[in-house]
Amino acid sequence: MSLLFCLQLLLAAAPAAELTLHEIVDRANKATRGDTSHARLTMTITTPSWERQLSIEGWNRDRKLAFIYIHAPAKDKGNVTLRRHSEMWAWIPRVERVIKVPPTMMHSSWQGSDFTYEDIVKADSIVRDYEHKLIKKTPEQGRTVYEIQGDPKPDAPVVWGKVLFWAAVYPGDEVVGLKEEDYSERGELVRTITLSDIRRMGGRLLPARMECQPHRKPGQKTAIQYRDIEFDIPLADSFFSLSRLQKGVK
Repeated sequence: MSLLFCLQLLLAAAPAAELTLHEIVDRANKATRGDTSHARLTMTITTPSWERQLSIEGWNRDRKLAFIYIHAPAKDKGNVTLRRHSEMWAWIPRVERVIKVPPTMMHSSWQGSDFTYEDIVKADSIVRDYEHKLIKKTPEQGRTVYEIQGDPKPDAPVVWGKVLFWAAVYPGDEVVGLKEEDYSERGELVRTITLSDIRRMGGRLLPARMECQPHRKPGQKTAIQYRDIEFDIPLADSFFSLSRLQKGVK
């Protein structure tokens, strides 16, 4: 038996390297975005006194470019949010204005929801801006669940003093986020984001539902339900241009 053949047998029998914490967080964050993606979803905002539902279509590239179009309700139809790297613009057809979102508005509610402009601009902040530490690893049937703590890197431009993140690793190293808890610098739990309805969409295993609950606002929540999604589609840089803001999805 040749030495080369023996080495091939050893390599074939060796277990695959375990994902690092950074890889787990990155893959979970990328699950509903991919390198490029196009999704249709419904966002439902619930408060103690009213409920509002929006039909949304969104395109994403490299987690740095995003184009988000509102189809319904009628009074919001045509509203567009454009993200280009760390900058954002909004087109509001009702008043025929393009608005560049200033830094002072980044923490403001997006479309009246419990998500902010900052959440859109820094969609991958949990990957880039935090050091990751394993809190707990729990084997379950068909998957392993990781509880990971994110602590801000020195001088990182972040809102949260700490983030706790739960993700499940499935066979084939498919990773799905399960929950996120965001804490203030004082250690107060500000909001919980729960990811559920795990299914295969667009050829990927992902959470089709996301629910954000702000703990300072009892009885309020925002739920996002993906209706369909496709990945790795061609999206030119011009698709995310300022000149396209007023054109919508035509």
